[in-house]
Amino acid sequence: MSKQQSLSSFIQSLEKSNLLIRIKEPKRVDQIPQIMEQNPTKAIFIEKIIDSEFSVLTNAYSNHEMYAQAMECDKTEVPIKLTEKSKGRIKPIIVDDAPCKQVILKGEDVDLTKLPHFLHHDRDGHAYTNDNLFISKDPNTGIYDWGIYRSMFRTKNEKSVDMTCTSHRQRLNAMAAAAKGQNLEVAIVIGGPTLDKLAALSGVPVDTDDFEVLGSFYEAPAKLIKCETIDILVPANAEIVLECELMATEGLVYDEGPYGEFTGTYGGGLKQNYRLKVKAMTYVKNGIYQHVTIGGLRPWYSDNMLQLPAIEADIYNGLKAASIDVKEVRCPKGGLSNIAYAKISPRGAGDAKQALGIMLTCSKQSLPKIAMVFSENIDIWDDDAINSAMAFCYMPDRDTVIINGCNTMTVDPKSKPAGVASKIGLDCTIPYGPEWNHDEFEKSSLTNLGEPPKDIKTMTEEEITIDMEAFIREKPRAWYDILKHYHGQPYPNIYRAFGNLRNKLNRENQSPWYPYKFMD
Repeated sequence: MSKQQSLSSFIQSLEKSNLLIRIKEPKRVDQIPQIMEQNPTKAIFIEKIIDSEFSVLTNAYSNHEMYAQAMECDKTEVPIKLTEKSKGRIKPIIVDDAPCKQVILKGEDVDLTKLPHFLHHDRDGHAYTNDNLFISKDPNTGIYDWGIYRSMFRTKNEKSVDMTCTSHRQRLNAMAAAAKGQNLEVAIVIGGPTLDKLAALSGVPVDTDDFEVLGSFYEAPAKLIKCETIDILVPANAEIVLECELMATEGLVYDEGPYGEFTGTYGGGLKQNYRLKVKAMTYVKNGIYQHVTIGGLRPWYSDNMLQLPAIEADIYNGLKAASIDVKEVRCPKGGLSNIAYAKISPRGAGDAKQALGIMLTCSKQSLPKIAMVFSENIDIWDDDAINSAMAFCYMPDRDTVIINGCNTMTVDPKSKPAGVASKIGLDCTIPYGPEWNHDEFEKSSLTNLGEPPKDIKTMTEEEITIDMEAFIREKPRAWYDILKHYHGQPYPNIYRAFGNLRNKLNRENQSPWYPYKFMD
C-alpha cells in the first residue's frame, strides 16, 4: 500500500500509468474548462498558468482505474479494500515543518486571488475552489472530521461554503459551535493524492478520528502539521491550506450558488449558506492548485466520481455486516452515484430484498436512489448483462422495494423538499427456493465439440442408425451427447440416422437437458 504521498509523486504515478496528460504550454485560466471538457478520461496537469504562480491539476480521480491505482488493486476489489482500510486505526504524528509552510500569509496579507480562479460553468454564482478537504473538530468532543465541500469566492479573504446537507458532520459541527455561541475553526486543504480523498469519504462511526483512519490507508501514521492561526492539524502533504473561521453564529444567510453539480445540472439553485473568514493561507511555493472536474457535458467522467468507490465500500460493508453473501458492488458512472448494483449469493429467500433495503440506506453519502441486486452469474461490470438480467430476472409486481422519505443529496432536482427522496430497489436475482426451476435462468452457452478424433472410421447411415439405437437404449441421451459421441462422422449421416429413430423416441421432462429415450 502507498505511504503518505506528495501530490507531485502522485502526478508522476498517474503519468507513468498513462492516466495523465501534461500540458507544458502556458494557458489562461479561462481556457481551463474547455481543456477539461476535451480530455474527460484522464487527469490533466497544466504546468504554467498565466498570471499565477501555481500549476493546475484537475480530473485526477475521474474513473475506477484511478481509484484502483490509488488502492493498488483491481477495480472490482476497490470497495473491498476500502472497507478493510476504513476499519483500521493508526494514530497520527505531528511534524514541525512541511512544504505547505514555504509561503505564509496572515491577516491583511491573505489574498485568495493568488489562486488560479476561473468560472467553471456558465451559470455558476462565482469562481469556486472545489477540491476542498474541510477539516474541523467537534466542539463538544474534539474529534476530527474531514470531508469534501465546495466554496465560492466572495472577497480576497472571504468565501461562502455549501453546507446545506443536514446529515454532514461539518454542518453538525457548525451547529454545535453556534449552540455554544461560537464560530467554528476550519482548515481547507487544497491539493492531495487520491488516497487522502478516499480516506476522507470512508464510512466510519461519528466518534472516529478521521486522521486515524487515514493512517490505516497509509499503513503508517499520517503526518500532520499545526495551522498558524487556528487550533487545527492538517496533513503535511497539503499543497495549499486556508485557515478559516466559519461564521456559525451568523447562520446560513449568505448567498451561494448556483453551481454546475455532479448531476450535470444546476440542481441546487441559489442557496443561503455560511460565510468563511480566511485568517491565513499557507502553501508550497510555486505549488499545485488542484481543481475538481464536475458536471459539464460528460458528468459521468468527472472527479465527483470519487463518490462511487466510497458508496461502493459503504454498501459492501453494510451487506457484509448483515450477513449477506456479497461478491461485488458497483456504482455505474452514468448513474452519477445515484444507482448501485450488487452481486450476491442468496442464502435465504429474503436475502435479495433485505440487500436492497441496506443498499438504499446504509451510505453516509445518502445515496443511491436506485439499487439493483443480481445473482452470481451476472457480470455487474457489463452494462448489457445488467440490462439482460433486468429484462428477464425482474418482475415489477413482486421484485420492487420502495422506501419513502429518505435522505438524499440536496442537488437532486427532483428532491422535494430538498434533501428528501423516495428510493427504489429492483430484485434481479434468480428466484430462491425449490418452487422455481433454476435451470430456466441458466445462461445459454455455445456448443464446442472440439476437434474430432483422429483416424476415425467413417460409418454409413445404416451403421450409425443401429449404433445410435443401442447408445440411446443404454440410457437417455441429450442431442449434445449424441453429437459428441459421433463427432467426426459425416453430419448428414448423423442427422439421417437420428431421423430414422425419431418416431420411436420421446423426451424425458428432466431439466436441464431433457434427453431422448425410447417409448417402448
